Amino acid sequence: MKNIKRTADFISNWVACLLAAMLLCIFVPPATAAGGDTGTNEDLSAVSRAVIELLQSRDIARFATELTPTVEDWQSVLSTNAAGQNLDPLAGIRQSAEYQRQKIEQSAKQLLARADSLHVNFSNSSLRAQIFPTEHVGTTHYQGIMAENETLPFLGNVEIILTADAGTNEPAKGDFKVAIRGLIEFPGGWRSYEGVRWVSFPSNIADAKTVREMTILEKAATYKGITGQDDPALLKLGDALVHFIRERDTNTFKNEAYVTSDLVWSMYQQGGREGPSRKELDDHLNTQAQQQMDIARSAVQMMKDAGIDLKKADIQIEEATIDHLQSQGAPGSVVGLMGSQFKLKLAVKSEGKSKSETPLSGEYIFAADRIMRFADDWKVMENVHWYQLPTGVVDTNTAAKIAFEDYVAEHGTLPPRTTVPEIEFTTLDGEKKMKLFDLRGKVVVLDFWATWCGPCQEPMAKLQTLRQSHPEWRERVAIVPLSIDESMKVVRDHVDKHGWTNTFNAWGGDGGWQCKSATAFRVHGVPTTYIIDGQGQIVTAGHPASMDIGKEVDILLALPNSEARAHP
Repeated sequence: MKNIKRTADFISNWVACLLAAMLLCIFVPPATAAGGDTGTNEDLSAVSRAVIELLQSRDIARFATELTPTVEDWQSVLSTNAAGQNLDPLAGIRQSAEYQRQKIEQSAKQLLARADSLHVNFSNSSLRAQIFPTEHVGTTHYQGIMAENETLPFLGNVEIILTADAGTNEPAKGDFKVAIRGLIEFPGGWRSYEGVRWVSFPSNIADAKTVREMTILEKAATYKGITGQDDPALLKLGDALVHFIRERDTNTFKNEAYVTSDLVWSMYQQGGREGPSRKELDDHLNTQAQQQMDIARSAVQMMKDAGIDLKKADIQIEEATIDHLQSQGAPGSVVGLMGSQFKLKLAVKSEGKSKSETPLSGEYIFAADRIMRFADDWKVMENVHWYQLPTGVVDTNTAAKIAFEDYVAEHGTLPPRTTVPEIEFTTLDGEKKMKLFDLRGKVVVLDFWATWCGPCQEPMAKLQTLRQSHPEWRERVAIVPLSIDESMKVVRDHVDKHGWTNTFNAWGGDGGWQCKSATAFRVHGVPTTYIIDGQGQIVTAGHPASMDIGKEVDILLALPNSEARAHP
């Protein structure tokens, strides 16, 4: 059962928090505070020495041992006064420690493999290092482990410039540069939860493919987007999707553009970490494929209903872009990169017209919510759809549906001013079935969360104190944390242990991420919070850290019953 859930989490992991769920959400730090003295270069010298020793000795295990945060590191900063502390606050860290070590090992393997591919051997070289913090110099705090006023020095990224004085097999025209991301300073020294990767090589050593991949990885490290110019493999996916659009055939989409079990299985095998069996993987992907083929079929049906036939049209790819890029595979490898909000801009010339007698020529944008990079290809993982069509090609209702789906894809929530879907959930108190409609007339704070999601815990704790600080809300406001855990017992045990009884706690039902409540509200990441007015309309939605929930609710309560203040 555990492997099945791991499979579902990995394949359905469209956002960072679900990745954090798979990793028990321990090593994803909360927001950092800028400023402060995080240490001198001398303090970081042990980090640069570890990199030099790795390149010279190729001792991967030693490097991982020196750089990976250990249970002992976390024990050294454990406070007895941590807010909301579990009975065993280090339980999750103990469970994920081995995975974390393997992750750092994988980054070291990739570092050496990249050097080997370019025939660079440092074993007899003399290396000098300069280290520079380049991003997020500040402090970080871990709730449940540290007291509220305690922090640890944190560096989002450091770059190490290595100069080879002698011994490399080819004289270098320039310096070698590596980066280590996610550094935390414990009493025992600096540790990394993301690992090491190459940033650049001397100009006479790196080939075009290496330069391109390092550019892509640099953008992934900072969650930026890329284009087909950055990675021609995006244009290859674009060609497959153009073929699908021409043929209006889901088999074309499945065979040429959609992810396959073979690709995912190969990625698991190369990753070297524990995963599902092949049968478990195939079963999950087959279920996923059925859902995604239905979505692709809807895109085709919309074309047919509107009379959009582009089989004989001249279709040129103007641009292929990914809005945000994130690494979910081995550090330092393009395999496993996840791209969100893929858009394929097309220039179409056609003599045909739609059913509305509108010429089909114009600018089209076809999109997918998530795509994944494999060795040589990008493949669609989730939700292909039309993002933009020429004005007048489809009727106003269809255009409105496209705009609605565009908003959901971009923001990960239903839009403001949308009437909430009717959902049913089970209360933890009394295990009663209830519908969201039963709360109509009240302002509702609906928070989707899970016990396994580390970033969910602090917002959940804050919801407990919210009602206490607003006694005037009384019966006018319902605060409903809705868990998407696999079972209600897990939720009840977690809530009872923390004493979180000031909210109207509920469980979404069987299915986890696929439970009817989460699906209806398009939840792909937790925590996700909706504020809903008394008429059942969404006022605002998003990550609770981006909201002033108390202020939003007070504004709604001050309005006449017939009014609601909805905003994007």
